[in-house]
Amino acid sequence: MLHDDERNKKYYEGIKRAVAIIRERGQEVRVLDIGTGTGLLAMMAASCGADSVHACEAFMPIAEAAKKIIAKNGFGDKITVIPKRSTEVTVGPDGDMPARANILAAEVFDTELIGEGAVPTYLHAHKHLLTDDCICVPHSAIVFAQVVQSDIVWRWHKLQPIRIPGRGDIIPHPEMDSCAGAASVHDLQLSQLSPDQFCPVTDPLPMIDFNFTKGDFSEHRANSVTSRSLSTGECQGVFMWWELSMDTKGEVTLSTAPSWCHVDGDSAPWRDHWMQAIYFLDQAVPINKDDPVTLNMTHDEYSQWFEVKKEADSATMATDRPICRCGAHVVWSRPRFGMLNDWRRMGKFNRALEKIVSKDTVCLGIGDGSILPLVAARLGADKVYSLESSSLCHRVMSSLLAANDLRSKVKLLNQRAQDLREQHLEGNKVDLVLSEPFFITSLLPWHNLYLWYAIASLRPLLAPNVKLLPSRARLMGVAVQFDHLWKFHAPVETLEGFDVRIFDNLVQKASECSDAATEPHHLWEYPGRPLTQGFEVMTFDFSQDIPTDKVITSGRVDFRSSGTCHGVALWMEYQLDETTVISSGLQNQLEGQGGEMIWDMHSKQGVHFIKTNPRVEAENRDCLDFEVTFNPSSGNVHFNFMVQLNPR
Repeated sequence: MLHDDERNKKYYEGIKRAVAIIRERGQEVRVLDIGTGTGLLAMMAASCGADSVHACEAFMPIAEAAKKIIAKNGFGDKITVIPKRSTEVTVGPDGDMPARANILAAEVFDTELIGEGAVPTYLHAHKHLLTDDCICVPHSAIVFAQVVQSDIVWRWHKLQPIRIPGRGDIIPHPEMDSCAGAASVHDLQLSQLSPDQFCPVTDPLPMIDFNFTKGDFSEHRANSVTSRSLSTGECQGVFMWWELSMDTKGEVTLSTAPSWCHVDGDSAPWRDHWMQAIYFLDQAVPINKDDPVTLNMTHDEYSQWFEVKKEADSATMATDRPICRCGAHVVWSRPRFGMLNDWRRMGKFNRALEKIVSKDTVCLGIGDGSILPLVAARLGADKVYSLESSSLCHRVMSSLLAANDLRSKVKLLNQRAQDLREQHLEGNKVDLVLSEPFFITSLLPWHNLYLWYAIASLRPLLAPNVKLLPSRARLMGVAVQFDHLWKFHAPVETLEGFDVRIFDNLVQKASECSDAATEPHHLWEYPGRPLTQGFEVMTFDFSQDIPTDKVITSGRVDFRSSGTCHGVALWMEYQLDETTVISSGLQNQLEGQGGEMIWDMHSKQGVHFIKTNPRVEAENRDCLDFEVTFNPSSGNVHFNFMVQLNPR
């Protein structure tokens, strides 16, 4: 967030204009900064000539850092840091503030605008902390929404029939079809969706505004906007973003619109603290071009939701927040829905299973909410067992078995692999272990190696010639120069001329204590370019016993392109059979220098950041050395990547 140069500059300009207006009135300028963080907005106010500045910060370590930063920049006698929430601040001769403020500078917004509590924060401030003629920076906000038709949006929301040629589809339960879905917002970088992945049904529509200076909004409001459909098709989702007016005249604006409808186009500022959001409709609404379409929006204190109706049906508006009633949207994340609805991925599993499943095959599925046991039953297996130790997963899969008339063929076992016994399998030995693999608790790609441990605990229950699908896995990597993702770890040093290195040091120390060296990210949202070819880091053979000692692999990879090496992207590939591989990372072969990287949109990849951000030159034969350690006792993988400049 602090690297957001536009945000910083426009806050500075908005504060400067607000101070000038109060000064023109002949009033003393008293500024309140809520959630001061580094003290940036408070220092901006002081440098613009405010007579007094009070800054709230509830998190004590940050409040102490803000005091030091403010003092270091020479504002210690002008800014008072209050280590409290704004709702705890008192006003009066013996209070935290001697008098009410007439300027409020605050950045209390998130992707949904109001998700961090902006509504109650502003309402409380107006009631208890601000004068009636105050000015807020930002002055106001508008929420924009756009109705779209999008296959990928719908696949993130509704389970689609899974095609098994000649065998009958696997269909969702009717409860899933009618369910409104998860209540939580789906925030993402809409700018990274390509134009062929959605079709606009409406233009961007201004849905609702918040006048922060007046504070005349309530905690629960609704609004409807009717427009003409731009195309014939279906309304399947709603894209949302917002715009701030930093000054009272609306001359200084800050927009979080995606690049394809931003005034600056592809030059629009990149942000990860404020992204865009998708809201899903409980049912797709068919529409013809030029038909009227009504978009309803409702918000409460912390969230908002949408519904789309044809004009004739728009008399009523849903005021209750949509929630999942089928259970699937609780068990499966949006990317997991996308994974299950990825027909290319499921097609690979179907074809691999078709080669090895017969009527007499005893199958055991391992995973959370996996469709593969149902696929095996559709392919003819009469004895299929599926481990579903989670009660929620068990409920969802039970409903799918009922909808597909497979309860006689697939038996759900409410057991963990290590607790499974022969009687649970009715005396059968397992001929085929099948897994995606996918486990809800997995954060990083290699966490799904839990499958290997599950197989190891099941050895006494497996037939001597048992088949494993997948049978092997490879941990893969590629060195990357990211366009923006590096900002997550880069120090700020100065902001608009203010020295904030004290904050950098605090964050760095905290990171060293608590942050993992490798983080999970959906890399399709974070563009970059490869500096090496994809390379194999380590292999895992599920047919072999788990080693008792640590496994260490090492190697060297040449840089194929020059650039700044921000880190190494990591993912898993699973071998289904001799010719079929499922990748949770790169979906294409890298060609030439700096080729395009196409990432699996439904899996998170790991990113091991190289925080020194070395500049590498391919013509100098710079290279990347790696040493990777797999600890079987914990399942952890430790990475050591070292950039070697001109080593030969």
